[in-house]
This record gives sequence, C-alpha cells and structure tokens, in this order.
Amino acid sequence: METHIIIKNVRVVDTGGSFNGKKIDLRIKKGVITEIGTGLENKSALVLDKKGSYISPGWMDGQAHFRDPGMELKEGLERGLHACAAGGFTDVAVLPSTSPPVDNKSAVSYLITRGAEYNIACDPHPLGCVSEGRQGKHLAELYDMSNAGAIGFYDDKPIERVGLLKMALEYLSPSGAVVLSDANEEDLNPGASMHEGETSTALGLTGSPSESETIRLQRDIEILSYTGGRLHIPVISTQGGVKLIKQAKKRGLAITASTTPHHLTFIDEDLLSFDGTFRVSPPLRSKADRKALRTALADGVINSVVSDHRPESIESHDVEFALSPNGISGIESVFAALCTACPDLDLARLVDSISNATRRIYQLPELHIELNVPAKITWFTPKQKFLSPKISGGVNNPWKNQELSGVVYGTINGERIHLND
Repeated sequence: METHIIIKNVRVVDTGGSFNGKKIDLRIKKGVITEIGTGLENKSALVLDKKGSYISPGWMDGQAHFRDPGMELKEGLERGLHACAAGGFTDVAVLPSTSPPVDNKSAVSYLITRGAEYNIACDPHPLGCVSEGRQGKHLAELYDMSNAGAIGFYDDKPIERVGLLKMALEYLSPSGAVVLSDANEEDLNPGASMHEGETSTALGLTGSPSESETIRLQRDIEILSYTGGRLHIPVISTQGGVKLIKQAKKRGLAITASTTPHHLTFIDEDLLSFDGTFRVSPPLRSKADRKALRTALADGVINSVVSDHRPESIESHDVEFALSPNGISGIESVFAALCTACPDLDLARLVDSISNATRRIYQLPELHIELNVPAKITWFTPKQKFLSPKISGGVNNPWKNQELSGVVYGTINGERIHLND
C-alpha cells in the first residue's frame, strides 16, 4: 500500500483542532501528516478525492465483541478489526467476556499482540474484567492488566455486589481508570426478553420495565458518590436513566454514559414479528425513550455512541425468539445508522460521539488533525445514500442491505490504510 497520500478538497470536522471547519488538502508521508494547505501537488502520491467529503480524527468504538478467544466461529479478532476499519474506526475497545475471560495480564497482551500482527487499520484496546472469571466475587488483577494495556474494567454485565463495585471504584480512583457496570436490576423481572409495555403484553412475553434500569442506576450513583472514582454506564436506554445521569453530572460526580445506534433507531414495536435480531440487552424501549436518548445525545448528557457489536453465527441466531441470544452486529454501519436515525444532529457532535468522546471516557489522548502528528483519520460524507454492506461475520445485522445515509470512504492509521469500494 502507498505510504505517500494526498486527501484533496476535504472539510475538516475536528472540534478543538486548528483546522476545524476548513476545506483543505492533506499530505501524509510514512504515516505522518506532513503538509496541510490547498492545491497540493501530486508528487507521485496516492490521491484521494471525493466531492463533498470530510475528514475527522479517527473514530473509536467504545465496546465491541469479536468472540475471540473461544468463539471465533462467530467472527474472530481479524475479521472484526476489518469490519471496524470499514466502519471508519481506527480504534476499538474490546469486550472481555470471552472464553476464557480477559481477567489477567496475559489475556490483555494476547489481544494487543494479535491485533498488531494483523496489520489492519484499527487498533484493539482490551477491557479487563472487574472480577476474577467474571464471577462477581473477587477483584481481578486490575493493576497488572492496566500495566499490560487494559483501558477500563467491565464484567460485561451488572456488578451485583455493592462491596465489589465499592472496592473497584476505590482501588482505581488514584489512577483515574474507569469502571463500567450495566444499569440493569435483572431480578426485577427474571427472564425478560424485551421492554415491558403494550407490545410485550400483546406478544405474551415477559418484559423488562424501565425501572430495572433506574433502580440499579440510582444505587450505583450513590455508591459512586460515597467512594469517588469514575463510573461509566455502557448503554443507557430509558428517559428515566437519562434524567438520573444528568442529575449525577450536575452533582459533580465523575459519571459518563453511552447508548447505541440500535437504541437510537429501533423501538419495542420492532419485535412484533418475533425477529430475534432485535433482542438486545438492555432491550429496545418506547418511542418516548428513543426521543429522550436522541435529545440527550445532542445535549451531551449521553457522552458517546458505541456499537455494542455482538456477532452471531447462523447456528446460534437462526432459532426461535425465546432462544435468541441478546445482541446486534453491524459495527461497519454505525456512522450511517447514526446519520439516518439522527439527521438533525450537529455533525461535529455526531463525530465527537464516536471519536474523541470515547477517548475521554477511557482517558486516552484526544486526536486532532495537525501538522507533524501521526495520521489517524476517518474520511467520510454524511449525506450520501447507499446500501449498508455486510462485512462483519455476524448474521444479526438489522441494517444489512438497508438504504442509509452516510458513507465511510476510508480509514487511515499511520501507514495502514483501509479504503472502501
């Protein structure tokens, strides 16, 4: 692949950067931005030029599951990173709920080393488990995993024990590392498979009420207030949850929250056909909840958008609804799904929610498009319509072959380049 690139006639979306809002040409040599201006000469470079296109700091997904190690037949790290790069992501936080789970420094090192070997334009950043074996009893090797490269700690489920959440927040507070925990009181309605409401009643299914989110969220916010530290709620799904996050931030607590493209797009009524693709945790909620999420994203109450990418194979997915696993795939469709679901969302806010906002949650350095810095860049356009591709190994992609707005042209990460057709 070429190591000398010119991107021409692009508008910069980079809040906080020197070139934000400007239309420029950009020269990249050996993975470094060496020249920014207009009318740059070719000089035997690979020229990238699309009318009406934009560039921004490379995007980062806040949580994705590539089923590696242990369930690689559903995707695997290599194919997952390809899908990430196709979706515009130069970085991705990798979930630790694998088999075996990522609860020690060797498991963290494995993901980082394997990712580097593939030489794909997206870098994996492992999340480590909060507890040993994700059992929720004893703290895992948080210090060792952090030194090995883990960027945050999450059991990929709610932390049930108050004492465990307290210890994790206190232990990590000096370093500023973030603890993640799902806001879900699972025991409120055991066996729930969707949102509790008129649709669940019509379908005869056990529903998870909005209170399952708000009850647990209230508890965890009070623990955070007591202990200090940093807490991140991976997926907020209700208007009540949005209200609690907003109140906690006003109190000065170090709390952040994300939501997903599918919670911004779909609602519980989409399950009327018993399509297991729409079975997720937390569940798809009501129209009022979806509206509250969109407003909270625009206002910054919700910090970021994550794919929560969870690919399934045909064998695990093609079953009756009651046996369907929770999760949606489609990390390659995140940007287009966002542009389509939130057409009035300010582009700078949208881009920040899938790039530097994620880095701030994990205390990673923000990226900006500046001279003499390594090139981590996403090249895209927000308005063009296209049919969403299927690149991930997951068959549970609700956007597959759907017409969406928003195209990713390519991803540049140093000398690694991914260009979409």
